[in-house]
Amino acid sequence: SLESLRRYISQAVVKSEQDYWLVVQVHEQVVGYSQVEYWHEEDGVWVYFIGGWVLPEWRGKSIGTVMLRWGEALARQSAATQHPNERFEFAANASSTEEDATALLQNEGYYVGFTTLELRFDLSTTLPVTPSLADGIEVRPISPEHYPQLIDSIIECYHNAFPGNRFRTTFDRVAYFTEKLSKPSHDPKLCYVAWDGNRIAGQVILVKENDEVYVDQVSVRPAWRRKGLARALLIRALRDVLERGEKTIWLDTYAEYQTRAMDLYQSLGFHIIKEFPRYRKTA
Repeated sequence: SLESLRRYISQAVVKSEQDYWLVVQVHEQVVGYSQVEYWHEEDGVWVYFIGGWVLPEWRGKSIGTVMLRWGEALARQSAATQHPNERFEFAANASSTEEDATALLQNEGYYVGFTTLELRFDLSTTLPVTPSLADGIEVRPISPEHYPQLIDSIIECYHNAFPGNRFRTTFDRVAYFTEKLSKPSHDPKLCYVAWDGNRIAGQVILVKENDEVYVDQVSVRPAWRRKGLARALLIRALRDVLERGEKTIWLDTYAEYQTRAMDLYQSLGFHIIKEFPRYRKTA
């Protein structure tokens, strides 16, 4: 929203980050802006993301190219000052419907590092019968006392999701998931957790926000994969929310996940709404 964007920009000014923003004006009219953000990833690379937006009527006039090259120059300067002698690369985004932005990035030497996919569940789908769980595994209710185990399970599930932990941002994952599980939108009744004795084997977590259900987690620990566990949990979760009358169920995932999660989602009635390629370029 406009208000959230105002807050975001105000916070950037408070943090003295305004040097990482560029505004393009023609006379008194703002026709575009660009922003540079950076973060560190677990493979040791610093990533400088360059985002740029131009009003439709001002596109095709090289404004986007100028902004992108400004961002790259700023990133080089920042990397040399803040992270000397460390590896860094550029990043930028363009969705599957942003043809001009895609062409610009490709012309400037960017390649697709990975692709985020947004999927929506087709309500006309007839779900298969919920499969039985493997011997010794059962779904049990979860409560706040189990959250540390649940967080450990989620973190383990995504380790090496990309080879060598590529594209994996460095941050405090325990604190991040602890905060998520403490939010009002989190409902333990929408957590479908499979236990093997006292250990969590995998989990499917849904979040209800407004009139939509978001599939936040579908993950299984490596030792329990290829046993149909994710499929069984997801079918159970979908059945429950459909019986409650939910009409919009969606999720996002990465096309390149080694677990081939897309095969599972499409087999159960999810279809791709939009693709969001995430571009990279060697600095």
